Amino acid sequence: MEKRERLSLVRISDGLRIGTKKNGVQYSVRDDRRRYFFPDEWDLFIDSIKDKKSRFFFLTLLHTGARIMEALNLKYEDIDVERGTIDFKVVKQRKAKKNFQSIGKSRGFFVAENYIKEYKSFIRNKTINQKDYIFLDNLPADYESLDNTAKRKYYRSQIDSYSKLLKRKLKKIGIKDWYNFSPHNIRKTYGMWMRTYNKDMSELCYRMGHDLDTFMAHYGSSLIFNDTERRKIQTIFGDVK
Repeated sequence: MEKRERLSLVRISDGLRIGTKKNGVQYSVRDDRRRYFFPDEWDLFIDSIKDKKSRFFFLTLLHTGARIMEALNLKYEDIDVERGTIDFKVVKQRKAKKNFQSIGKSRGFFVAENYIKEYKSFIRNKTINQKDYIFLDNLPADYESLDNTAKRKYYRSQIDSYSKLLKRKLKKIGIKDWYNFSPHNIRKTYGMWMRTYNKDMSELCYRMGHDLDTFMAHYGSSLIFNDTERRKIQTIFGDVK
């Protein structure tokens, strides 16, 4: 078996290292991948996002715990205002997992009341085609028939754009370790914040598309929110079913 070459990394600051691939492209490696938002940090961040679509995208990540590719593939019809639910039909598939089938090929669940309010505000005065994607456009006619790997090239630029926007805004509002954040850290935030509601663990695992072992490995940190922060979290989310 061919031995994989280890790429050398250079530390450029506390918590951040950079390396260079064979093709000359630089990439960064964060020491702390468990970073999540505290409520005051989130308020500062989301208030700094003025573009309505970008704001709603980040709110979708916070209120659903979706992976970025899952959120990008949402259609308007996937959000049911009357029932207060969301349905992810394009989800990450892990065929290597023994319980792959139990995790499912789609996920639908209740979302917090404040998210539905944000959605209503987002679509107000718009002519909506329920079959349209919320965050994607200019897609090929056969996009829906493609597998996840083939779809990725059509939204890769969106992932890069939202990731850069997130870091840029966090740096601007004074978050010292802004480099420890990516859109995936908003998913981690959802996992930690939802635990303040004492939701059933199996329900929370389902909502995030994880098995229990994976959830505990990535979201098993002790909750260190104080009472004021817990109240702020519940104010941001609103009622959670």
